[in-house]
Amino acid sequence: MSLPADFFADFPPVSKGEWLERIAKDLRGKALDDLYWQLSDDLRIDPFAHPDDQAEPPLPLTEEAQVWAINEDIEQADPQAANRLALEALAFGAESLHFSVVERAHLPALLDRIYIDYIQLHFSGPAVEGGPAAVLEALGQIADHQGIDRQRLSGALYYDPLATSTATDWRYIGDLFAYARDAFPGYLTLNVDGNREYRGPAGAVDELVRLLQRGNEYLRQGAEHGLDPATLAAQMQFSVCVGKSYYLEIARLRAFRLLWLNTLKAWNLPLAYPVLDVRFAPQAYTDELYTNMIRATTMAMSAVLGGANRLTVLPYDAGRETLAQYPQSFSRRIARNIQHLLKLESGFAELTDPVAGSYFLEKLTAQLAINAWKAFTST
Repeated sequence: MSLPADFFADFPPVSKGEWLERIAKDLRGKALDDLYWQLSDDLRIDPFAHPDDQAEPPLPLTEEAQVWAINEDIEQADPQAANRLALEALAFGAESLHFSVVERAHLPALLDRIYIDYIQLHFSGPAVEGGPAAVLEALGQIADHQGIDRQRLSGALYYDPLATSTATDWRYIGDLFAYARDAFPGYLTLNVDGNREYRGPAGAVDELVRLLQRGNEYLRQGAEHGLDPATLAAQMQFSVCVGKSYYLEIARLRAFRLLWLNTLKAWNLPLAYPVLDVRFAPQAYTDELYTNMIRATTMAMSAVLGGANRLTVLPYDAGRETLAQYPQSFSRRIARNIQHLLKLESGFAELTDPVAGSYFLEKLTAQLAINAWKAFTST
Protein backbone atom coordinates (compact mmCIF):
# COMPACT_ATOMS: atom_id res chain seq x y z
CA MET A 1 0.00 0.00 0.00
CA SER A 2 1.41 3.40 -1.01
CA LEU A 3 0.89 6.44 1.17
CA PRO A 4 -0.35 9.76 -0.21
CA ALA A 5 2.28 12.45 -0.58
CA ASP A 6 0.68 14.60 2.14
CA PHE A 7 0.18 11.74 4.62
CA PHE A 8 2.26 13.47 7.32
CA ALA A 9 1.01 16.98 6.59
CA ASP A 10 -0.86 17.12 9.90
CA PHE A 11 2.31 16.15 11.79
CA PRO A 12 4.91 18.84 11.13
CA PRO A 13 8.43 18.09 12.39
CA VAL A 14 9.31 19.37 15.87
CA SER A 15 12.93 20.19 16.66
CA LYS A 16 14.71 18.92 19.73
CA GLY A 17 14.90 22.44 21.08
CA GLU A 18 11.12 22.79 20.92
CA TRP A 19 10.67 19.46 22.68
CA LEU A 20 13.09 20.46 25.41
CA GLU A 21 11.17 23.67 26.00
CA ARG A 22 7.98 21.65 26.43
CA ILE A 23 9.70 19.14 28.69
CA ALA A 24 11.08 21.92 30.87
CA LYS A 25 7.58 23.33 31.22
CA ASP A 26 6.11 19.94 32.14
CA LEU A 27 8.82 19.32 34.73
CA ARG A 28 7.68 22.48 36.57
CA GLY A 29 11.06 23.58 37.75
CA LYS A 30 12.67 20.16 38.16
CA ALA A 31 15.99 20.00 36.33
CA LEU A 32 16.16 17.72 33.30
CA ASP A 33 19.62 16.68 34.50
CA ASP A 34 17.95 14.84 37.37
CA LEU A 35 16.50 12.40 34.85
CA TYR A 36 19.83 11.45 33.30
CA TRP A 37 21.18 7.95 33.96
CA GLN A 38 24.81 7.99 35.07
CA LEU A 39 25.69 4.51 33.91
CA SER A 40 29.37 4.83 34.76
CA ASP A 41 31.95 7.55 35.34
CA ASP A 42 32.29 8.26 31.63
CA LEU A 43 28.86 7.27 30.32
CA ARG A 44 25.79 9.39 30.91
CA ILE A 45 22.50 8.33 29.33
CA ASP A 46 20.19 11.03 28.00
CA PRO A 47 16.52 10.24 28.83
CA PHE A 48 15.36 12.11 25.74
CA ALA A 49 16.59 11.14 22.28
CA HIS A 50 15.61 12.88 19.05
CA PRO A 51 16.44 12.65 15.33
CA ASP A 52 18.47 15.86 15.71
CA ASP A 53 20.99 13.83 17.75
CA GLN A 54 22.20 12.07 14.59
CA ALA A 55 23.33 13.57 11.32
CA GLU A 56 21.82 10.72 9.30
CA PRO A 57 19.00 8.32 10.19
CA PRO A 58 20.56 5.00 11.32
CA LEU A 59 20.08 1.99 9.10
CA PRO A 60 18.88 -1.41 10.35
CA LEU A 61 21.77 -3.67 11.34
CA THR A 62 20.52 -6.35 8.96
CA GLU A 63 18.06 -6.83 6.14
CA GLU A 64 17.19 -10.35 7.27
CA ALA A 65 14.64 -11.41 9.86
CA GLN A 66 16.08 -12.12 13.29
CA VAL A 67 15.69 -15.88 13.59
CA TRP A 68 17.05 -17.56 16.70
CA ALA A 69 17.13 -21.13 18.02
CA ILE A 70 15.17 -22.05 21.16
CA ASN A 71 17.80 -23.82 23.24
CA GLU A 72 17.61 -25.92 26.38
CA ASP A 73 20.53 -26.93 28.60
CA ILE A 74 20.76 -30.60 29.57
CA GLU A 75 23.09 -30.91 32.54
CA GLN A 76 22.16 -34.21 34.19
CA ALA A 77 25.28 -36.28 34.98
CA ASP A 78 23.44 -39.56 34.36
CA PRO A 79 23.21 -40.10 30.56
CA GLN A 80 19.84 -41.88 30.70
CA ALA A 81 18.30 -39.13 32.86
CA ALA A 82 19.76 -36.49 30.55
CA ASN A 83 18.27 -38.27 27.55
CA ARG A 84 14.82 -38.26 29.15
CA LEU A 85 15.09 -34.50 29.71
CA ALA A 86 16.24 -34.00 26.12
CA LEU A 87 13.35 -35.98 24.67
CA GLU A 88 10.90 -34.06 26.83
CA ALA A 89 12.40 -30.76 25.66
CA LEU A 90 12.11 -31.77 22.02
CA ALA A 91 8.54 -33.00 22.48
CA PHE A 92 7.60 -29.56 23.78
CA GLY A 93 9.30 -27.46 21.13
CA ALA A 94 13.02 -27.05 21.81
CA GLU A 95 15.00 -26.49 18.62
CA SER A 96 18.47 -26.78 20.09
CA LEU A 97 20.03 -28.86 22.88
CA HIS A 98 23.17 -28.14 24.85
CA PHE A 99 24.65 -31.17 26.62
CA SER A 100 27.28 -31.05 29.33
CA VAL A 101 29.31 -34.19 28.52
CA VAL A 102 31.48 -35.85 31.14
CA GLU A 103 32.73 -38.66 28.89
CA ARG A 104 32.37 -38.90 25.12
CA ALA A 105 31.38 -42.55 25.58
CA HIS A 106 28.11 -41.19 26.99
CA LEU A 107 27.05 -39.68 23.65
CA PRO A 108 25.10 -42.71 22.33
CA ALA A 109 23.02 -42.80 25.52
CA LEU A 110 22.57 -39.02 25.54
CA LEU A 111 21.36 -38.97 21.94
CA ASP A 112 19.25 -42.12 22.01
CA ARG A 113 16.06 -41.74 19.89
CA ILE A 114 17.03 -38.18 18.90
CA TYR A 115 17.05 -37.24 15.21
CA ILE A 116 20.45 -35.59 15.30
CA ASP A 117 20.18 -33.97 11.88
CA TYR A 118 16.91 -32.16 12.67
CA ILE A 119 18.11 -29.95 15.52
CA GLN A 120 21.20 -28.12 16.67
CA LEU A 121 23.36 -30.09 19.11
CA HIS A 122 25.90 -28.31 21.30
CA PHE A 123 28.41 -29.84 23.67
CA SER A 124 30.44 -28.60 26.62
CA GLY A 125 31.97 -30.14 29.73
CA PRO A 126 35.07 -32.19 30.56
CA ALA A 127 34.87 -34.31 27.41
CA VAL A 128 34.96 -31.21 25.18
CA GLU A 129 37.67 -29.51 27.21
CA GLY A 130 39.83 -32.62 27.00
CA GLY A 131 39.27 -33.50 23.35
CA PRO A 132 36.84 -31.57 21.15
CA ALA A 133 37.82 -33.43 17.99
CA ALA A 134 37.17 -36.75 19.74
CA VAL A 135 33.69 -35.55 20.72
CA LEU A 136 32.98 -34.64 17.09
CA GLU A 137 34.23 -38.03 15.95
CA ALA A 138 31.99 -39.78 18.49
CA LEU A 139 29.06 -37.75 17.15
CA GLY A 140 30.08 -38.66 13.61
CA GLN A 141 30.07 -42.36 14.46
CA ILE A 142 26.49 -42.02 15.71
CA ALA A 143 25.58 -40.29 12.44
CA ASP A 144 27.27 -43.06 10.44
CA HIS A 145 25.36 -45.71 12.39
CA GLN A 146 22.07 -43.92 11.62
CA GLY A 147 22.96 -43.46 7.95
CA ILE A 148 23.15 -39.66 8.29
CA ASP A 149 25.62 -37.52 6.37
CA ARG A 150 27.92 -35.83 8.91
CA GLN A 151 27.77 -32.64 6.91
CA ARG A 152 24.07 -32.29 7.75
CA LEU A 153 24.81 -31.91 11.47
CA SER A 154 24.91 -28.48 13.07
CA GLY A 155 25.83 -27.04 16.43
CA ALA A 156 28.79 -25.79 18.43
CA LEU A 157 31.48 -26.94 20.81
CA TYR A 158 31.94 -24.86 23.95
CA TYR A 159 35.71 -25.04 23.61
CA ASP A 160 37.61 -22.01 24.93
CA PRO A 161 41.28 -23.00 25.19
CA LEU A 162 42.57 -19.50 25.98
CA ALA A 163 40.38 -19.46 29.08
CA THR A 164 42.28 -22.36 30.65
CA SER A 165 45.50 -22.21 32.63
CA THR A 166 47.24 -24.74 30.37
CA ALA A 167 49.27 -23.81 27.32
CA THR A 168 47.27 -23.67 24.10
CA ASP A 169 48.25 -26.23 21.48
CA TRP A 170 47.73 -24.26 18.28
CA ARG A 171 48.71 -27.20 16.08
CA TYR A 172 45.83 -29.16 17.58
CA ILE A 173 43.46 -26.23 17.00
CA GLY A 174 44.56 -26.04 13.39
CA ASP A 175 43.87 -29.75 12.96
CA LEU A 176 40.50 -29.33 14.69
CA PHE A 177 39.53 -26.56 12.25
CA ALA A 178 40.54 -28.65 9.24
CA TYR A 179 38.64 -31.67 10.54
CA ALA A 180 35.49 -29.66 11.26
CA ARG A 181 35.67 -27.90 7.90
CA ASP A 182 35.84 -31.17 5.99
CA ALA A 183 33.55 -33.41 8.05
CA PHE A 184 31.35 -31.06 10.14
CA PRO A 185 30.94 -27.77 8.24
CA GLY A 186 27.82 -27.00 10.29
CA TYR A 187 29.79 -26.88 13.55
CA LEU A 188 31.53 -24.00 15.31
CA THR A 189 34.49 -25.21 17.35
CA LEU A 190 35.56 -22.12 19.35
CA ASN A 191 33.49 -20.50 22.06
CA VAL A 192 34.47 -17.21 23.67
CA ASP A 193 32.83 -17.60 27.07
CA GLY A 194 31.75 -14.10 28.06
CA ASN A 195 29.34 -15.21 30.79
CA ARG A 196 31.88 -14.61 33.50
CA GLU A 197 32.54 -11.13 32.14
CA TYR A 198 29.02 -9.96 32.98
CA ARG A 199 29.12 -7.02 35.40
CA GLY A 200 25.60 -5.59 35.20
CA PRO A 201 24.61 -2.18 33.84
CA ALA A 202 27.51 -0.26 35.38
CA GLY A 203 30.01 -2.64 33.78
CA ALA A 204 28.43 -2.78 30.31
CA VAL A 205 31.28 -0.99 28.55
CA ASP A 206 33.96 -2.98 30.38
CA GLU A 207 32.22 -6.21 29.40
CA LEU A 208 32.16 -5.19 25.74
CA VAL A 209 35.86 -4.35 25.90
CA ARG A 210 36.71 -7.72 27.48
CA LEU A 211 34.73 -9.61 24.84
CA LEU A 212 36.53 -7.75 22.07
CA GLN A 213 39.89 -8.36 23.71
CA ARG A 214 39.26 -12.07 24.05
CA GLY A 215 38.02 -12.45 20.49
CA ASN A 216 40.91 -10.38 19.17
CA GLU A 217 43.38 -12.44 21.21
CA TYR A 218 42.29 -15.56 19.34
CA LEU A 219 42.89 -13.80 16.04
CA ARG A 220 46.27 -12.46 17.18
CA GLN A 221 47.65 -15.66 18.67
CA GLY A 222 46.27 -17.78 15.87
CA ALA A 223 47.92 -15.58 13.26
CA GLU A 224 51.20 -15.77 15.15
CA HIS A 225 51.01 -19.56 14.99
CA GLY A 226 50.26 -19.67 11.27
CA LEU A 227 46.47 -20.03 11.34
CA ASP A 228 44.31 -18.04 8.95
CA PRO A 229 42.47 -15.29 10.93
CA ALA A 230 39.48 -15.60 8.59
CA THR A 231 39.19 -19.30 9.47
CA LEU A 232 39.45 -18.48 13.17
CA ALA A 233 36.75 -15.82 12.94
CA ALA A 234 34.44 -18.18 11.04
CA GLN A 235 34.83 -20.86 13.75
CA MET A 236 34.01 -18.56 16.66
CA GLN A 237 30.87 -17.94 18.69
CA PHE A 238 30.40 -15.68 21.71
CA SER A 239 28.49 -16.86 24.77
CA VAL A 240 27.08 -13.87 26.67
CA CYS A 241 24.60 -13.09 29.45
CA VAL A 242 21.72 -10.66 29.63
CA GLY A 243 20.35 -9.19 32.83
CA LYS A 244 17.19 -7.38 33.81
CA SER A 245 18.02 -3.90 32.46
CA TYR A 246 15.73 -4.17 29.44
CA TYR A 247 16.86 -1.34 27.14
CA LEU A 248 20.50 -1.52 28.12
CA GLU A 249 20.73 -5.23 27.30
CA ILE A 250 19.22 -4.69 23.86
CA ALA A 251 21.68 -1.91 23.15
CA ARG A 252 24.64 -3.84 24.57
CA LEU A 253 24.09 -6.82 22.25
CA ARG A 254 23.57 -4.54 19.26
CA ALA A 255 26.70 -2.59 20.17
CA PHE A 256 28.78 -5.75 20.34
CA ARG A 257 27.59 -6.83 16.92
CA LEU A 258 28.82 -3.52 15.50
CA LEU A 259 32.06 -3.65 17.46
CA TRP A 260 32.91 -7.12 16.18
CA LEU A 261 32.44 -5.87 12.62
CA ASN A 262 34.93 -3.12 13.44
CA THR A 263 37.37 -5.73 14.74
CA LEU A 264 37.06 -7.83 11.59
CA LYS A 265 37.49 -4.72 9.48
CA ALA A 266 40.68 -3.85 11.35
CA TRP A 267 41.99 -7.32 10.46
CA ASN A 268 40.85 -6.88 6.85
CA LEU A 269 38.62 -9.96 7.18
CA PRO A 270 35.23 -10.72 5.61
CA LEU A 271 32.55 -8.91 7.58
CA ALA A 272 29.98 -11.02 9.41
CA TYR A 273 28.06 -10.45 12.61
CA PRO A 274 29.19 -12.58 15.54
CA VAL A 275 27.23 -15.70 16.46
CA LEU A 276 25.68 -14.90 19.85
CA ASP A 277 24.77 -17.66 22.26
CA VAL A 278 22.71 -15.79 24.86
CA ARG A 279 21.63 -16.95 28.29
CA PHE A 280 20.51 -15.30 31.52
CA ALA A 281 22.75 -13.88 34.23
CA PRO A 282 21.95 -16.04 37.30
CA GLN A 283 22.12 -13.01 39.60
CA ALA A 284 19.09 -11.53 37.82
CA TYR A 285 16.80 -14.02 39.59
CA THR A 286 15.57 -13.81 43.19
CA ASP A 287 13.70 -16.05 45.62
CA GLU A 288 10.45 -14.49 44.33
CA LEU A 289 9.79 -17.20 41.77
CA TYR A 290 6.86 -15.58 40.02
CA THR A 291 8.86 -12.38 39.70
CA ASN A 292 11.49 -14.48 37.97
CA MET A 293 8.88 -15.83 35.57
CA ILE A 294 7.89 -12.31 34.52
CA ARG A 295 11.49 -11.13 34.47
CA ALA A 296 12.38 -14.04 32.18
CA THR A 297 9.98 -12.67 29.56
CA THR A 298 11.56 -9.21 29.44
CA MET A 299 15.07 -10.66 29.50
CA ALA A 300 14.20 -12.98 26.61
CA MET A 301 12.84 -10.01 24.68
CA SER A 302 16.09 -8.12 25.30
CA ALA A 303 18.09 -11.04 23.95
CA VAL A 304 15.98 -11.50 20.83
CA LEU A 305 15.70 -7.80 20.02
CA GLY A 306 19.43 -7.41 20.58
CA GLY A 307 20.24 -10.08 18.00
CA ALA A 308 20.65 -13.45 19.74
CA ASN A 309 21.31 -16.39 17.44
CA ARG A 310 20.53 -18.90 20.17
CA LEU A 311 18.71 -18.27 23.43
CA THR A 312 18.51 -20.26 26.64
CA VAL A 313 15.81 -19.08 29.06
CA LEU A 314 16.66 -19.97 32.64
CA PRO A 315 13.78 -21.76 34.42
CA TYR A 316 12.23 -19.46 36.98
CA ASP A 317 13.16 -21.79 39.86
CA ALA A 318 16.72 -22.53 38.71
CA GLY A 319 18.86 -23.05 41.79
CA ARG A 320 15.76 -22.61 43.95
CA GLU A 321 13.90 -25.83 43.23
CA THR A 322 13.11 -26.36 46.92
CA LEU A 323 11.02 -23.16 46.87
CA ALA A 324 8.87 -24.27 43.92
CA GLN A 325 5.33 -25.60 44.26
CA TYR A 326 5.46 -27.44 40.94
CA PRO A 327 7.85 -30.07 39.49
CA GLN A 328 10.88 -28.90 37.57
CA SER A 329 9.36 -30.14 34.32
CA PHE A 330 6.81 -27.32 34.68
CA SER A 331 9.41 -24.58 35.08
CA ARG A 332 11.38 -25.88 32.10
CA ARG A 333 8.21 -25.91 30.01
CA ILE A 334 7.39 -22.33 31.00
CA ALA A 335 10.92 -21.33 29.98
CA ARG A 336 10.36 -22.87 26.54
CA ASN A 337 6.92 -21.35 26.19
CA ILE A 338 8.29 -17.84 26.73
CA GLN A 339 10.29 -18.27 23.55
CA HIS A 340 7.34 -19.83 21.74
CA LEU A 341 5.26 -16.77 22.59
CA LEU A 342 7.92 -14.46 21.18
CA LYS A 343 8.59 -16.50 18.06
CA LEU A 344 5.25 -18.09 17.14
CA GLU A 345 2.63 -15.69 18.53
CA SER A 346 4.35 -12.32 18.68
CA GLY A 347 6.17 -12.77 15.38
CA PHE A 348 9.58 -11.59 16.55
CA ALA A 349 11.29 -14.03 14.18
CA GLU A 350 9.63 -12.33 11.22
CA LEU A 351 11.01 -8.86 11.94
CA THR A 352 14.14 -7.22 10.61
CA ASP A 353 16.08 -5.50 13.43
CA PRO A 354 12.84 -4.56 15.24
CA VAL A 355 14.34 -1.76 17.35
CA ALA A 356 16.01 0.01 14.42
CA GLY A 357 14.95 3.64 14.31
CA SER A 358 14.19 3.90 18.03
CA TYR A 359 15.98 7.16 18.80
CA PHE A 360 16.72 6.21 22.41
CA LEU A 361 18.02 2.71 21.63
CA GLU A 362 19.99 3.84 18.60
CA LYS A 363 21.69 6.54 20.66
CA LEU A 364 22.35 4.17 23.55
CA THR A 365 23.80 1.58 21.14
CA ALA A 366 26.10 4.23 19.67
CA GLN A 367 27.21 5.47 23.09
CA LEU A 368 28.10 1.97 24.26
CA ALA A 369 29.90 1.13 21.01
CA ILE A 370 31.89 4.39 20.89
CA ASN A 371 32.97 4.18 24.53
CA ALA A 372 33.91 0.50 24.24
CA TRP A 373 35.84 0.97 21.00
CA LYS A 374 37.76 3.91 22.44
CA ALA A 375 38.74 1.84 25.48
CA PHE A 376 39.58 -1.21 23.37
CA THR A 377 41.85 0.65 20.94
CA SER A 378 43.63 2.48 23.76
CA THR A 379 44.80 -0.73 25.46
